[in-house]
Amino acid sequence: MSTDKKKRTILKARTPRGVFRFPALDKPDYGTEAFPNPDGQYKVGVILSEEAAQPLLKTLAPLLDQAIAEGQEGFAGLKVEQRKKLKELKVNDLFSVEYDKETEEPTGNLIFNFKMKASGTSVDSGMTYTRKRRPALFDAKGKLLTGKLPEICDGTVGIVAFEALPYFISAIGMAGLILHLEAVQIIELQSDHRHTAADYGFDEEEGWSVPEQARPPAAVISIAINCRQCLASQGSQAD
Repeated sequence: MSTDKKKRTILKARTPRGVFRFPALDKPDYGTEAFPNPDGQYKVGVILSEEAAQPLLKTLAPLLDQAIAEGQEGFAGLKVEQRKKLKELKVNDLFSVEYDKETEEPTGNLIFNFKMKASGTSVDSGMTYTRKRRPALFDAKGKLLTGKLPEICDGTVGIVAFEALPYFISAIGMAGLILHLEAVQIIELQSDHRHTAADYGFDEEEGWSVPEQARPPAAVISIAINCRQCLASQGSQAD
């Protein structure tokens, strides 16, 4: 990113209430085997309607303008060969557009993504320190969640507190805003991430249906096993 030493502008803000997408809030996301992220990352996407997103976009607009201006200044300072190769400054969008899975048409919703690095190293006075971070999580009443955290899944409704910082990446000639995750207030928790038949496109059909009690409770199984053992023991004694 830009090596400009002047003080960076930081904007603290909150999102409107939105629906969470691919949250990794109760524990970090360490990536996949193919694309590992050894430091871990907390993250969440917030889905907002275009109308609901307008106040947030208005709040971020002045800082985005600043990021673009600083990016243009940084781009102009690149070597001519690199400027010719990059052609022009690229501006990273603040959001992505949500598309319907079936029609592949825009749903009218926008997705804002927020991230926080879970761990990292820093050097101070020749000593290397490992530091760990996690976002503060609050319930709807404003109570801080501590201890064992609930699983926070897709569909959870909440508000995200974040910091926005301008950036310019000289290597690719791109400017934009970092949306740095700080804290989350959970309004409606969704912890059950199991899929339904409808999620896979299945409709209700005539045919076999699993009984209400497909198998006896564990206690009944235990009693039955004990009874069989007792009978076997009695039989051996009788012999």
